[in-house]
Amino acid sequence: MSTKALMTVAQFAQLHTADTEDYELVEGELVPSSSATPRHTRTRGRAERVANSYFDRNPIGNAFGELDCRLSNDTVRRPDLSIFLGERARQIDMDKIPAPCAPDIAVEVLSPSESAVDVRRKVRDYLRAGTREVWLFDHSNGEVLVHSSTGIRVLQGADTLESPLLPGFSVGIADLF
Repeated sequence: MSTKALMTVAQFAQLHTADTEDYELVEGELVPSSSATPRHTRTRGRAERVANSYFDRNPIGNAFGELDCRLSNDTVRRPDLSIFLGERARQIDMDKIPAPCAPDIAVEVLSPSESAVDVRRKVRDYLRAGTREVWLFDHSNGEVLVHSSTGIRVLQGADTLESPLLPGFSVGIADLF
């Protein structure tokens, strides 16, 4: 019988950045992250520009691309884009990783290599850790799925992405892809 050596968030944080840059910590286990495709990177970049432009006009929070976020004592996830608002934004130490809490909004650009089970697990992990919305950008279907404690909204085509967490924020779905 074999057992896996589990790791805590504190141990994960002590590793050299180069040792963790391709991994997330999920329930104490190092889980490899797949490399991003050019389409994935472009979409993440668009979402980050839209979010930062919003925060330039509305200084209520911050957006960070590919930031390690502590979700529990044994889980660190790295959303494609993390949006922190109010008190959570003030908790961020600009020189320390992981961020001490889950983002208010976690944005994930779906990759063809991710299974539905893995994506659902990520969404569950974020929501359990206190993330208020998880935005999933789905290239294949041209959709953005917004998960929250109240359910899922599916946006596509001419729909507009808006959030009660970001007053005045609005971007067309077609502009994100």
